[in-house]
Amino acid sequence: MPKRISAPSTQLSTQHWLWVTRPLYYLNEFGEDNENLDPSKNENTSGWWTCHRNTRRGDLILLWRTRPKSDIGYLLQAKSDAYSIADDSYAQSYGWEYGCDYLPLFKFQRPLTISEIRNAPYLLDWPALRCQFQNSFFEIAPEIWGQLVRRLSEKNPWFNPVLKKLQSDQPIAQEILLEEDLENHLVENLESLRTYGYDLKFFGRQVVCKGAGGRIDLLCLDQKADRYVVIELKNVRAGPNTFGQVMSYVGWVDEHYPKRNRALGLVIARGVDNRYLSAEKEISDVINHLTLEQLGLL
Repeated sequence: MPKRISAPSTQLSTQHWLWVTRPLYYLNEFGEDNENLDPSKNENTSGWWTCHRNTRRGDLILLWRTRPKSDIGYLLQAKSDAYSIADDSYAQSYGWEYGCDYLPLFKFQRPLTISEIRNAPYLLDWPALRCQFQNSFFEIAPEIWGQLVRRLSEKNPWFNPVLKKLQSDQPIAQEILLEEDLENHLVENLESLRTYGYDLKFFGRQVVCKGAGGRIDLLCLDQKADRYVVIELKNVRAGPNTFGQVMSYVGWVDEHYPKRNRALGLVIARGVDNRYLSAEKEISDVINHLTLEQLGLL
């Protein structure tokens, strides 16, 4: 069974960023907060986001919500270094060049509003405020970061334990570390999947889906079935977003890799919810799942 690992001692200092998002991404179709950004929902809340090319795994991000919210509502963490998305037609339409995987760490029940930021003397010269948040992202200088998190922790006392962990010597979220460890374990023990009908040969890991965004955790080749197998690892419960994510990866592999039988998606997660099961049931010949418990990883 894999053990939790520590952040590398050679890790560069954590950078801080502000990402700007529109209602399309932070509200659902009912005008309510999007659950995909809420870590307390205990499902697949990760994904990819456009970012600065210097973004590194472990960097911390505050999420600015444009009108109608006009506030800082979430804390995120980069799960990967920035990678190119320049050949993604959707990204090109917005002028986005780089993206990275991310993980929500905290939802502020009492967000930091635009009026509160404007009334803070030490924030008046903040470049993001001066240009009215008219960009996709901004780097946050250490002194500005300190002012922002102090005000957020004053409004949200339950944020203080999270803040203390982030200021420790191991700033990378344990979920990120554990998923990486699970990935390492599977690469070394692909034969453990034979019991479930997968005779796999390792092909690649963290494969960037150029033109589609996102990265495939593990890409394998099932030589008997003559098809690629896309493996997505989640140390949380898989939901409909996981299903959509893997379907996208499977389609990308079929389009970009040498022609074989249709690729298969395999989700390995800490359980799945009913919405995921309903979606999988419709196309079980394309997407399947196993739990961490089935593989003896819990």
